[in-house]
Order: sequence, then structure tokens, then C-alpha cells
Amino acid sequence: MKAMLRVLSLCLLVAAAGVLHAQATRPEVGPQVRAYSGSEGLKVWVLRVGPRAANEALVQVGGVDHDWNMKIQKMVMETVREQPRYSLTIKGEKFVALILDGEGGGELYLPGEARARHVSYQTELSEQGSPEHFLTDYLDQLKTPH
Repeated sequence: MKAMLRVLSLCLLVAAAGVLHAQATRPEVGPQVRAYSGSEGLKVWVLRVGPRAANEALVQVGGVDHDWNMKIQKMVMETVREQPRYSLTIKGEKFVALILDGEGGGELYLPGEARARHVSYQTELSEQGSPEHFLTDYLDQLKTPH
């Protein structure tokens, strides 16, 4: 009986340590998902990930016939002339995917497409987003082979 209690206690400790480790490895995220929409069902979601000083964000594009549709990308955010710009590296080159104008609008650029797509901030869509769920979707995507 004592041996069973020891084994049970050990199992509980290992499980608790696993839960704590999983929580500790989740990066910090911003307080809200910001959502933008464009014509023909285009949606863009943006969430700060990591410490604010790291200037990184998760960006997801939906409603497009493109390889990026519903894929969450980790991007670097930099401000140029008071406009946030979100970029990532593609084939060794910096690619600016999203430029926001600071007034609720912006332009989305997709690799292989000649023109930008205009997007506008959507309060209702933003309020539907959960930062923690968005992060979970991104972390799950990293585990899935492409």
C-alpha cells in the first residue's frame, strides 16, 4: 500500500511539473488581438508576442486564395514614419507583409502578388479574438509538419 502511494505521489509530481513547464514556456502576449478586414472576405489578425521591447507579433491572414491563408506567421514589427510595419524573412530577403497607417487602415502585401490589399481595423472582429487561443493555435501549428 505504501509503495502504491509513493508511485501515485511520484506520478502526480511528474504531471504537475509537466503542467508548470508547459505554462512557463509560453511566451507573453499582448492584451488583445487586433483584427482588420478588407474586400472579398479578407481578414488579418495581429497579436504582440514576447516582451514589448522584442517588437515581434503573430500575424494571420484569412479569406485569401494564397499559401498564407490561415497560417500564423511570426513577424518583426518596426515603426517607420510613425507607421507600424510587419516583416519576415523569405529566401534570405526581408519582406514587408503589413503596413498600418496608424489611423485604422493599412496595406497587406502577399508574396507573389503584384498589388497590395487595403485593410481597415474592425472593433467587433478584434473583440472576438482571444490572445491565449491565438498563441495556442500558433504553438500547435509549429508542432505540425508543413
